[in-house]
Amino acid sequence: MSYKQKASANRDALFGSSGGGSSSRKKKPSNQTNRDALFGGGAGASSKPASKPAPVPVPPSKGYQYGAKTKTKSAKPSLKGEAKQLKMKEAKECADKAKKAMQRGMFSKPDPLAASTYYKKAADAYQLCGETLLERNCRMSSGDSQMRAGAFATAAAEYTRAAEIIQDGLETKTNPESLERSREIGRKLHLDSAAAFTQMNEPSKAASSKVQAALALIWGDEAAMLPKVALEALEEAIEAHVPDPVNPYARYRQTGISAYIDPDSEESVANPSPETLALARQHIVDRPYAHEPVQDMILMMVNYGEYASALYAAGAASTILGRESLSSLTLSRAFVVETIVTLALGDPIAAEQEFLNRHVQKTSYLQSRECKLAEELFRAIKMRDGDALEEARSLQGSNRAAIGNLPPPLRELVSYLRLSGVARRGVAEMFGDSSAKSEQKRSNKPGGGSSAAAAAAAPSSKKPEMSLGELAAQKTGYEVDDGAADAVDQSALQDELDALDFGDGDDSDDLSDDDDFDLR
Repeated sequence: MSYKQKASANRDALFGSSGGGSSSRKKKPSNQTNRDALFGGGAGASSKPASKPAPVPVPPSKGYQYGAKTKTKSAKPSLKGEAKQLKMKEAKECADKAKKAMQRGMFSKPDPLAASTYYKKAADAYQLCGETLLERNCRMSSGDSQMRAGAFATAAAEYTRAAEIIQDGLETKTNPESLERSREIGRKLHLDSAAAFTQMNEPSKAASSKVQAALALIWGDEAAMLPKVALEALEEAIEAHVPDPVNPYARYRQTGISAYIDPDSEESVANPSPETLALARQHIVDRPYAHEPVQDMILMMVNYGEYASALYAAGAASTILGRESLSSLTLSRAFVVETIVTLALGDPIAAEQEFLNRHVQKTSYLQSRECKLAEELFRAIKMRDGDALEEARSLQGSNRAAIGNLPPPLRELVSYLRLSGVARRGVAEMFGDSSAKSEQKRSNKPGGGSSAAAAAAAPSSKKPEMSLGELAAQKTGYEVDDGAADAVDQSALQDELDALDFGDGDDSDDLSDDDDFDLR
């Protein structure tokens, strides 16, 4: 007996014999039979498959489609009625458990890990109920407990969320504290978040939190000038990204001193020791996108008119971008920003030196549009050529692409550059006929102002500059006509000259002897 026959006999002995004693397996029903058994149909049914339903369109993700710099916050609906009461009761129980976990007893000690968990649950519950004040307090307590437990990432997130609640409260005017107190609390929370990121060895996130801590000092401030305390905090945040010994524009820092320079030593930012320079290079924040907070500070300082601090921040941004000796379009734009801000300070010589010593050392920068714009700007101002300056910054000229790629504050600053002196915000110095053309172009634009406003602004526009020959041919008002010169009485003039006593006949006052004087 073969192997197959033995297997068939054993199967029949165990499970019974199949009909007819045949050893062949039953044929599996076809797919058509299974489909008819499930959905109906028979031999007379059509074998044509049913039409497929139309696919439901999936809406595209809007996670990266933001029109502004920051993500728009969608208002989450809060609970109401009985659901809110139950959630508030649950949040209060979690907060009580967290406080109990942090108490010290005879046989127990504080448990920050358990407390942080309960505080976070309570904060999430308060957030669902729309109780922002209670949520903020629980977030702060949760962050403190997470720091004690060593969960630095969660602690940083809790501190940041609490600071955002305070900032939102200033906008909605729901904070119980005063404006100054809210700024102090927000600044401390962002600094605590920076300390947590430092413990995680995340210098980039720590530096960004320091920037937010500096910006907390101007929450709700609509003044045209930047407060000194805020400027000092911003410059400290800039040094958190790039230390002063490696910042090419560290001399433009207006407040404070570098944390890497010992004030009792003989070294300075311009002449650091090799050890200080090596330490500073190790602390440069070179993570991806680390330059973006610094560039935001440049634009903000330009808006406030703090050109020196803006140049200090521009040096930090270019240092970060040139850290890995890579040439990119962003680095080229950072170089032209340095040139524009230096010219806004009224120093074309320094702009030219930095252009020759640093910028053009990048071969790719020589072929960029930004290089052409920067060179034409500082050469026009250095040579005091108004027509060349207008041609360089014209929006219809050859540099329109480079100017168009600049951020709006810097694009506006280019129009304020002057041949001499610091750029003044709102005062554009125009030369030649370009002023009349630009005014006419603004008036022709839709929404650019009424014709009456354009006519009122027309007389105040400057006249075109004249050549030296035309200036020499003009009269000053002190010229004497030839006829008037001939009408002078010569005898009367001689009598007046004779009446003047110059002491010629007095020998005592005769000082014509040169031997009496020592000319050495």
